[in-house]
Amino acid sequence: MGKMTPLALAVLGLLGERPRHPYEIAFVMRQRHMDKHIKLNLGTLYHTFEQLQRAGWIEPTDIERPGRRPERTVYTLTADGRDRFQDRLRELLAVPTSEYSSFEAGLSFMHQLPKAEAVELLRMRSLALEKEIDAGVQILGWLRGRGLTRLSLIEAEMVQEQRKWQLGWVRRITAEIESGELEWTAGISEQAKSSDQAEIPNWLKDMQEEAQ
Repeated sequence: MGKMTPLALAVLGLLGERPRHPYEIAFVMRQRHMDKHIKLNLGTLYHTFEQLQRAGWIEPTDIERPGRRPERTVYTLTADGRDRFQDRLRELLAVPTSEYSSFEAGLSFMHQLPKAEAVELLRMRSLALEKEIDAGVQILGWLRGRGLTRLSLIEAEMVQEQRKWQLGWVRRITAEIESGELEWTAGISEQAKSSDQAEIPNWLKDMQEEAQ
């Protein structure tokens, strides 16, 4: 098996709690709102189970026959699967990784829009973030009310804090665009072009040579 996907990590983690069948994994992920942070669909989930079983990280232990419903195979974590899960978990917690953001891509070319339009679009984003934050408060409160511990929802708490930070940042940048504090020109400023600051550092020269 190649690099462990977030969905594979979730499957291994939930099987580490106790043996489960794929449908129950999907149910628990939705119940805990893990599907808001980890992409989930049943087709990919069953394929992930197949990959994990072929890799020897999970194994079937039982077959449930709930009434007239189809049979459901219950899986458990193997010793190798637990080791692989914990190794990947340690890596994810300790090592920051670059995650590509469509918002960052949009910001890179924001200057190609009229200032007034950019301001309006950022205000729209602020409103959307406010709604997401309000919804997050309601969801977290509801889940805690159902008995889930704070640690069970720690990733949702982090996402909520990220939304709050982004909202504050977007509001600040919007104000700076309106006031003119943030210049509406990308690239090297005219002042820098006529000074020693325009000299290209060696590390950037090396990158340019490699690209040619």
